Amino acid sequence: MRTKLIEFRSGRTQAEMGARYGVSQQSWSYWERGVKCPCPFIMKKIADDAGVPMEIIFGDVFNNRKLLK
Repeated sequence: MRTKLIEFRSGRTQAEMGARYGVSQQSWSYWERGVKCPCPFIMKKIADDAGVPMEIIFGDVFNNRKLLK
């Protein structure tokens, strides 16, 4: 589970966050649970909006080459 992504959501619903980034609520849920990861463009946008490096929010992606394939 990506706790930093959940912290960034901070009280907003997954549907609200999905709409903000142009994806479905289900996509946002997948990202939070680590089932899937957003494309690099969206990862960068989330990181910029959160004021935190992508490697912090999505550390499991950067530390697991299998997820990058």
